[in-house]
Amino acid sequence: MTKALVTGATRAPGRVIAATLADAGWEVHALGRDRVVLEEMRANHGIVPMAMDLTDRDYVRFVVEGMEPDVLVHSALRWPDKARFLNLSEADIDMALEVNLSATIHLTRAVLPSMIARRQGALLMVSPEESGAASLIERTVASAVNGLAHALRSEISNTGVSVHYLAFENHTSQQLGEEALSLLSGSGFQPVPKP
Repeated sequence: MTKALVTGATRAPGRVIAATLADAGWEVHALGRDRVVLEEMRANHGIVPMAMDLTDRDYVRFVVEGMEPDVLVHSALRWPDKARFLNLSEADIDMALEVNLSATIHLTRAVLPSMIARRQGALLMVSPEESGAASLIERTVASAVNGLAHALRSEISNTGVSVHYLAFENHTSQQLGEEALSLLSGSGFQPVPKP
């Protein structure tokens, strides 16, 4: 059974992707901050709940150490309440970068060595579209995550680990989950039929 680690699993799009993968028969370890939503997802989809804040790097590293997921889905998206750039505080900007970019980089560094050692794995980085209705900070972070995905794909191209980037804007929840499942299945990780 394919083991997936999904961040941001208590909000869309992470919640949708975690549920879709679990319903397809994957073992899904769902990271999120909302314990109530995680328990609901465990009851409805059979996920393994992992309540934590991705900005607590030491704790996240401790928890995922030895987990060896086949797939890592980065979908923890947390944005400031204020959309206009000039209205953002330093704390707003730092939070957006820490959750949406730094945590992605650090968690990837934590799980990638075991994927490379097994010569099998997939990374999926989810972010809003770089244009359209997204705020300036969302577009900036999305561009950085897209750049990270492209650079990492090039750097680890011969390791057996695939890297995907999924930008969403006009996806329905179902389309988003199906597209994520399709991308990951194309990397050799197939859903398991339900009995």
